[in-house]
Amino acid sequence: MRRKLIILANSRKMGNRCIAGIDAETGEWVRPCFGTGEEGIPWAVRQIDGAEPLLLDIVSIPLANHGPHRDIQPENYALTNGSWRWVDRVTIKRLAKYCQRRGLILHNTDRRIPVGNLHNIPESDRKSLCLIRAHVEFSTEGTYRGKRVNATFMHASHRYCIPVTDHEFERQFPAYSTDEADCLVCLSLGLPYERDNYCYKFVAGVIKL
Repeated sequence: MRRKLIILANSRKMGNRCIAGIDAETGEWVRPCFGTGEEGIPWAVRQIDGAEPLLLDIVSIPLANHGPHRDIQPENYALTNGSWRWVDRVTIKRLAKYCQRRGLILHNTDRRIPVGNLHNIPESDRKSLCLIRAHVEFSTEGTYRGKRVNATFMHASHRYCIPVTDHEFERQFPAYSTDEADCLVCLSLGLPYERDNYCYKFVAGVIKL
């Protein structure tokens, strides 16, 4: 089965990428998964005629009707054999209907959530992807891995500070600098971190308005 996804996340993951988006026909969130879903999607799988999928691209992707780790990430669908195909681009205006306007971002106001708390949420309400519109302040900090870009913003009267893993945005953002802009932000909840059994939130896609 092929699904046409509006690409809203292209995030670094263990040297590969986590790709996610919205089904252009059903409006459903979809996260394609390679293998166990823990190692990200390799270049050889995700490339389209030698190019990287870009945010706002509509891409036809072959997917199964099941996926790994759906107790944590119910949007997961396993990749099947077949090339990815570029279909079209969408306008930012078209994305307005998909933005979350109320409520907590991915279940709480923190940048992480205990796995036990997540499992206590009814399956019908559980999610690991969302899109918001916000005025975002970006800044960097040093880590043992190098530069980390943080995104700070208000949403529904709550303040959030969440690290950016959008590969292109992070790569181009200068170290020791700040910026602010109105943005569409795609947020993703990762799989549990083995050391503390928390799931962490990431800004997996940034689209400046």
